[in-house]
Amino acid sequence: MNIAILVLIWLLNFGISIWNAYAVGKPWAEAKAVGGWQRIMAWSGAVMSASGFTWCYLILLGVIGYKFEFITAEQLEVALNLGYILLIPGILLSGLMITLDSWARAFRQGGFMNYGVAIYNTYAQIHNTYSAITSFGGAFRNVSDFFGGSSSRSKDDEDNGRAIFIVILLVVAALAAGILSTMFIIRRTAASTPLPPPPSREQFEDSARNVERSNRPTQ
Repeated sequence: MNIAILVLIWLLNFGISIWNAYAVGKPWAEAKAVGGWQRIMAWSGAVMSASGFTWCYLILLGVIGYKFEFITAEQLEVALNLGYILLIPGILLSGLMITLDSWARAFRQGGFMNYGVAIYNTYAQIHNTYSAITSFGGAFRNVSDFFGGSSSRSKDDEDNGRAIFIVILLVVAALAAGILSTMFIIRRTAASTPLPPPPSREQFEDSARNVERSNRPTQ
């Protein structure tokens, strides 16, 4: 694949991660106060954002490490597979929650945009699920062989412990950077987004009267 296309895909994924964190940060304080499903959706979006950031950082760190001969091609492959194994469960679960919410929103509110978002989320969820089914086994075998000493690295690296440490360090660094990036954007966005004003006395009294009417027994 052309390097320009790979860079474009990387930039697109990074941009989507920024947008997810921003979109989660807008209602973050309100979702925290309300709780329930809204809070679940906020956390689902945060997981998707952190996963996207982590994957982008892992690729960037791995390519830089390989370019400067800090890691081998095999260690880069294992690091990517280990990152995939750690990220895919959260991606699938949060993606499922987001997909269900988008379809519920589409059926309640209608509109071309809502249905378009629901269809896209469904496609992304199906694609991620199929990728997990077809790729998880191979990735797990690659990682287990590497950590178990069954791979070719034992022939190339005298210090196997150092090779394992480098792989783990890459993945942990990318994961930490992904989580911190998401937290930073969410907190900055939430801090700049005002909460809705509290109801006035008249609104509160009207709401209380409506509740009282709805609770009256019918004759």
